[in-house]
Amino acid sequence: MYKFLTKNGQAIAFIAGLVITGIFFLIALGGMEAFNALSKEDQYNSSIFDFGLYGAIAFTVIAALATLAFAILQIAGNIRNSVAGIIGILVLVGIFIVSYAMASGEVTGDIARAVENAGGISANNLKLIGGGITTSLILLGLATLTFVGSEIRNFFK
Repeated sequence: MYKFLTKNGQAIAFIAGLVITGIFFLIALGGMEAFNALSKEDQYNSSIFDFGLYGAIAFTVIAALATLAFAILQIAGNIRNSVAGIIGILVLVGIFIVSYAMASGEVTGDIARAVENAGGISANNLKLIGGGITTSLILLGLATLTFVGSEIRNFFK
């Protein structure tokens, strides 16, 4: 299976994407006259674009599951060489856990009004968002330091 997907995987994915996109365009273009005849409010409730959205969601889920499955297979097949990657993932998870624990879950000012207009977001969700943003900023800082450090090292080589 691995050899088959290595050889033909990209072509299969491309063809599947073309087929789904083609079906979506046929459905959407076939109903476009009826869609344009609807009022603006009724257009928001139309299901003409649902097939395209569901297809995109399905492909995203399939790609995420395939990525996870192949990552686990690669790690299980070569555990000795995967230790550095596993440690990196654990460090990333650790940074997120610390960032999540430090996030307050409370907002003020313009962000509070935006949260209120969005129908309210729970404190736990706000902590997840804050933890994600903090983790991203920490990783951005680490990437910048690594880049600058490697350029300085290369300058003196």
